[in-house]
Amino acid sequence: MGWFAGAFGLGVLFLDLAFLLVLTKGFGLFWVVVTQSLGAAVALWLLRNKDLNLLFFLQIEYEKGEAIVSELWEDGLVLIGCLSLLLPGFLSDLLGILILLPHTRLPVMAFLRQISRGFTGDV
Repeated sequence: MGWFAGAFGLGVLFLDLAFLLVLTKGFGLFWVVVTQSLGAAVALWLLRNKDLNLLFFLQIEYEKGEAIVSELWEDGLVLIGCLSLLLPGFLSDLLGILILLPHTRLPVMAFLRQISRGFTGDV
């Protein structure tokens, strides 16, 4: 399963960079650099007070089969959204913005809660 997730991540990264190159030809390098810099600046501003060790804590608790409080899931999603804004590319920026907006983050949290119940056997 781990190799599949890594291969999927690399595929998405290459697709995102290819999309970025296509947009660079259409809009021009200046606007692409400006939008990518603004996205990274927003992500760094949001990350300044976040605890990056939370993602490792969530992974350890998930592997142990422990129940994870929904506030921790939400903070973890905010971290993932910020980190995806730091990645180069417009698709990762779009994903980061969708995760950072509260109205779109709630369905993602419900989906993750549904998946975590399936793996731990809880009903």
